[in-house]
Amino acid sequence: MIILGLDALDLGLVEKFKCENLMQIEHGQTELSDFPLKRTVALWSSFLAGKNLDAQIPVKTQWEFRLSASNTFLKFFNNYLAIDVPGYSHKASHTKERELLKGFFEQGTPVEEFDAFVWKLHEENKKEFFGSMGKYELLMGYFNLADSIGHLSFGVPEKMKAVYEELEGLAKEVRNSSSDFILIISDHGMKALGKFGDHSDNGFFSVNRKLGLVLPKITDFYNLIRGIQNVTQN
Repeated sequence: MIILGLDALDLGLVEKFKCENLMQIEHGQTELSDFPLKRTVALWSSFLAGKNLDAQIPVKTQWEFRLSASNTFLKFFNNYLAIDVPGYSHKASHTKERELLKGFFEQGTPVEEFDAFVWKLHEENKKEFFGSMGKYELLMGYFNLADSIGHLSFGVPEKMKAVYEELEGLAKEVRNSSSDFILIISDHGMKALGKFGDHSDNGFFSVNRKLGLVLPKITDFYNLIRGIQNVTQN
């Protein structure tokens, strides 16, 4: 099983840029009304745990929150790897990313410096992800490119087109390399605030088989993943 966690992947831009590999066989939005602030850590943690953990994750210390594998759907797999997932294995390198973001607003750090660092982290995760394919029952890769670039440049069409072309290429490579069940999912989408972007009220999902999902909650995928794994093992 392969899961692509694409932070802030937005249905509107997936369809606008005709990203067929991101859409797969079935795609749509997820319903997030149970989450008042649409926080990255709370949403990904809730996805992993199959229940709403928003109230358990303090805002001030949210990036320090970590789930154990035994409290996630990872426990249903004999071997697994979840790369850089918020709430479980988020990398310390994102601290620098948040500092650069803060620096943009408070100290005038050039947006180009922020963008370059974000793309560097993306390439590092992509290298680790594709180097791990075929080695695990479950491989999950987290990529925050659309979220990080979108926060400062969602209203800059050429930048967002480049981001979605990159993520479309990532999805295409995965689909061409594996016949496993593939879930592509975001925590939330994004909406424009001038040239900037903010978290929107619906996430994105797609699967490479017809399941008939209609506006699922992000927590619903826990049992879906468990069920597919049970079928695979039997």
